[in-house]
Parts: sequence; structure tokens; C-alpha cells
Amino acid sequence: MRLLRFITRRPRPAALLAAGLATALLGTVGILGTDAPAAPAPPASGMTLTLPGDDNRDGYVDEDESGWDCRTMGNRVCGGDVPPECERAGDAVQLCVTVASRAPYGWANADGSTVDVPDGRAMIRDLDETPGTAPWADALAALDAEHREHAPRG
Repeated sequence: MRLLRFITRRPRPAALLAAGLATALLGTVGILGTDAPAAPAPPASGMTLTLPGDDNRDGYVDEDESGWDCRTMGNRVCGGDVPPECERAGDAVQLCVTVASRAPYGWANADGSTVDVPDGRAMIRDLDETPGTAPWADALAALDAEHREHAPRG
């Protein structure tokens, strides 16, 4: 009983170091010792793999095929959810839809002047950049950052 109390009250530095090294070694072995999941084997020659909803049978469910779910696949923006201002957005369609859905807001500066910002669709229409280009995506990102900085939380 006395030995147990002595060990719990005064752990030795060597014991702590040994426990730490053992934990690190076991963690390393656990990480390095795991096998990565194997890639699926290609189908045997002459055999066709058909996915449900893969209408053109190319092995992938593409947009506008019967198996495509716009709520969970791709950029998660459905056709009816994209405003006309974002139709040519290219890779920035998700950010464009986010900016377009914003209501008008405003804020007061420290000097007492006020800034009123129109709704998101009007701001997108007022951009000088060509939709779908990198400068246009940068302008959308700036509008989004401004909203995050100044819009009321709620």
C-alpha cells in the first residue's frame, strides 16, 4: 500500500519519458501500419459497369442525367435556384448565388456618415467585370467580404 502511494505521488521523469515515447511509438505504428483502401478493380473485359442514373453509361453520373441530385452533388445549386445574374458565373456560381441572395443592408461609420448597400442582385448587375472571369470572381469575393464585415448579425 505504501509503495502504491509513493508511485502515485512522485512520478519519476524517466517513467514519464518512457510512457510518452511508448505512446508516440504506438501512434506512429498505428498510422503507418494501416493500409489505404484499395482502388476498385476495373471490370473484366467485355463486362459493362452501369451505375443507377448513368444515362450515357460512361461510368459517371453527370449533371442533367437522371441520377444527378443537385442538392447533394456538384456545386449544390439547382437550376431553379440560380438567378439570371449568375447564369454565366462559371466556377463562382455558388458564391454568386450567395451574394445574390443577400438583402439590402447598411452601416454607420465612425464620423457619422452612413452607407446603404442595395440587395445582392443589384450589386452583381452593377459589376463592371465580365461574368465568369477571374476579376469578376474576385469582385464577388470582395462583395461577400464586405457583407461579412458590415451586415447586421441576426
